[in-house]
Amino acid sequence: MQVLKKVMKIPSKPYLFFIILAIVTVTIIAIYINKNSRRELRHMAARQYGIQQLMETKLVAFAIEKYFDRFISDLYSMAERGQELFLTPPSDELFYKRYKGLQKITSVRFLDTQGTLTFIYPTEGFRRELIGNRYDTEDYYRKAIATGKVAISSFLYNEKNEPRLRIAIPVFENAPLTPRIKGILVGSFDPMTVLNTIINPIVSAKAIEYAWVLDSEGHFLIHPVKEFEGKNSFGTRKERDPAFSYEKIEKIQQKMMQGHEGTDTYISGWHRNQKGYIEKFVAYSAVKIAGSNWSIAICSPKNALDTIIAKTEKYHDYTLFFIVSFFLTGGALLFKSSYHQYCLYEQSLKFNEQQLCAITQASPVGICLVKQRKIYWANATLHAMFGYDYDDLVGKSTSMFYPDKAIYHKIGKELYSDSSTLKPFQSTNRCIKRDGTVFHCSLKSCPLNPSDHSEGFIVVICDITEILTVEKENIRLKDRMILTQRMEAIAILANGIAHDFNNILFPIMGNVEILLMDTPKDSDSHKYLMDILKASDRAKKLISQILSFGRQTQGETTPVLVQAIVKETLNLLREIIPKTIRIIQHIDMNCGPIMGDPTQIHQVIMNLCTNAYQAMEKSGGTLTIELCETDIDKHEIPRFLDLQPGRYLQLLISDTGVGMDKEIALKIFEPYFTTKKVGKGTGLGLSVVHGIVKKAGGEIKVISEPDKGACFYIYLPVLASYTETASLPIVENNCMKGTGHILLVDDEEQIVKMEEKFLRRLGYETTACTSSAEALEIFKANPNRFHLMITDLTMPELTGEALARELKKIHPDIPVIICTGLEKDYKEAWMDSVNVKGILLKPVNMKELSRLISKTINGTGRIWKQLKEESKKHVNAY
Repeated sequence: MQVLKKVMKIPSKPYLFFIILAIVTVTIIAIYINKNSRRELRHMAARQYGIQQLMETKLVAFAIEKYFDRFISDLYSMAERGQELFLTPPSDELFYKRYKGLQKITSVRFLDTQGTLTFIYPTEGFRRELIGNRYDTEDYYRKAIATGKVAISSFLYNEKNEPRLRIAIPVFENAPLTPRIKGILVGSFDPMTVLNTIINPIVSAKAIEYAWVLDSEGHFLIHPVKEFEGKNSFGTRKERDPAFSYEKIEKIQQKMMQGHEGTDTYISGWHRNQKGYIEKFVAYSAVKIAGSNWSIAICSPKNALDTIIAKTEKYHDYTLFFIVSFFLTGGALLFKSSYHQYCLYEQSLKFNEQQLCAITQASPVGICLVKQRKIYWANATLHAMFGYDYDDLVGKSTSMFYPDKAIYHKIGKELYSDSSTLKPFQSTNRCIKRDGTVFHCSLKSCPLNPSDHSEGFIVVICDITEILTVEKENIRLKDRMILTQRMEAIAILANGIAHDFNNILFPIMGNVEILLMDTPKDSDSHKYLMDILKASDRAKKLISQILSFGRQTQGETTPVLVQAIVKETLNLLREIIPKTIRIIQHIDMNCGPIMGDPTQIHQVIMNLCTNAYQAMEKSGGTLTIELCETDIDKHEIPRFLDLQPGRYLQLLISDTGVGMDKEIALKIFEPYFTTKKVGKGTGLGLSVVHGIVKKAGGEIKVISEPDKGACFYIYLPVLASYTETASLPIVENNCMKGTGHILLVDDEEQIVKMEEKFLRRLGYETTACTSSAEALEIFKANPNRFHLMITDLTMPELTGEALARELKKIHPDIPVIICTGLEKDYKEAWMDSVNVKGILLKPVNMKELSRLISKTINGTGRIWKQLKEESKKHVNAY
């Protein structure tokens, strides 16, 4: 590749001072920007981690190469001594002192030109018996004899079946004119011991990462799994763990054996003490030894990045201050020391050209020189990116990169119209590979000479297909997270509304029950009061549904046969749906039950059917309701995000109305989102439906297109088995009377007054307080006076829990009944420790309250006796 040579002017001292001042200014700006960019830390850390791991891999590769350079150098030094060495072998101490590069050697051998072993050191043990053996068939011997150059063996085992690698160098006779080979000097060593000695100081055995090395034939020289060492890396992992796919790592190994370097990720079934599907970073680099290509790889689990990020964030501010200070000081010193080097730029231009060539060849992106829209040079990465052999692209037109001529002409027009400066031209387009595969590329180009385009452009091409895929997935996940946050905000609001609404309903329902005790059953007043009580009960259920929507409560669920609810709902809908809308139903009456709240299931069907007929209100159409059971296996799960394999009840509600586009379909379950006119809807209907279905362990899915109607699929898990239970007959007017002194505590004055009137009518003496602190003082004055305390849970000054604990300190046996408006406070663990005998949710049923009081003060025997007497009266009345 030719690089333009331009004479550069030596900068003056004021100019250098200006540069230093610019660095200081940029540094201050960088500090400000950096403080507002911590959210980008994770992306930067992942990229930096890959670079760091690759640098560590290169460092290990360099250390291995340096070690074997010294090893080979000492072998050559030994060969030069020749006869002196073979006649008088040195002692071990003298040998290793003289040849420091051979510290880990296991033996030194000399083979003559026939391959016969004539010398071996050391000679202890079995080695003495090897003299005279022939090794002329060994690959390293034959290569060294044939080429007259150093050769390295493949992985082998010695005479005692120990793993070995051998390096052979030719030994020449000192002939004056034509040197001849008189034999081969062979150094043998244990690859595991040597490589671990080199690698362990850099990649510790206790570190979370680990290293492995492949020889030129793909054999593991070292690996954390000892059974892999010496085996071929292709297929060995599969034999050990066939449950995983190792196609990705084997492709990486092929690149390693071809001498490539880089970073990548793959899925493995283990990492040191971890098991399961583990995604790993891997960095790999080539190792050149004696004309043979080895490769080194360092792996680490991807979750190790979380630890790095945590440490980085912890010491971020301190590190930033140190780096800026160091950069300012070092930058000034660096520019001062670089001034002289910059003046010698002309002398080192040729060396820089060689460096530039190496960088372009090693670059992970494609780089080429284009003149008149023809390729004059391209690096290996660009050839591989488009699927061509090296140098196949030279002289070819760049039109072969684009799937159609329109893109080719568009790029040319933009490129040549905006190249009057050195500002890079950037574009993102679709490109085509040699095999016809279309992919997305980012293209950047810059003219070598802005005033003369004929000198060509440097063009950089990067495959961004994977990046675009990841960005789309991130956008999808971000939208899903925003939706979740909105639902949580609505949940908090719903919980607060429910608490206040329960406190309002409680005195209304309590006073109505008091009035009913004094009103004849056959009077109009009794009927009106019952209507008020029923309406209040419906309001109570509405609160439960609000909490269900907000997912703050589980509610009471029972086995429910949905087919009966569907029939009941359709009977109601027929009275309100216009005659222009036809209703079609396919209900399987043999469907099994689900676990749910009948009221909520009714609400789901009513809301969806109401939306359906409103979509067909103007033009008419068909409303279809289908109910059946279906099996969902593991292959269908991706269609239904949160479902487990099993048997489900499938409820289908579809219409032939106006439909909706995909963008609206993604938002319809958001709270307050509606496409209806003002007064037609609140935007909460489908949000409530979504909450109910999710609470029941199911999933809801919508399929719709504009002018083609909408189809809602609801999947609810079917109970495998259930037992129908019969409820006991309800006994009317069974408020339990009794005696005793009760302390009433609630910060709502209306609730306290209502409870006080009711309990006094039942025969109890009461002391009512709207302040928990005041109640504590009254109790302290005479603790033996009270038989029971009824208290709210959430109050100013002292909460119900704190008040109960204070009372227990004064009177350990005082019983407590809790009345609360928040279901999340229901059945807390601390309640047993402070004599809580019962917990009632507001609005409280006064008959239930009277039974709990009687049970607490008077015991269960009296309650059952009174219930039995009232039941007899009830039966005799018929």
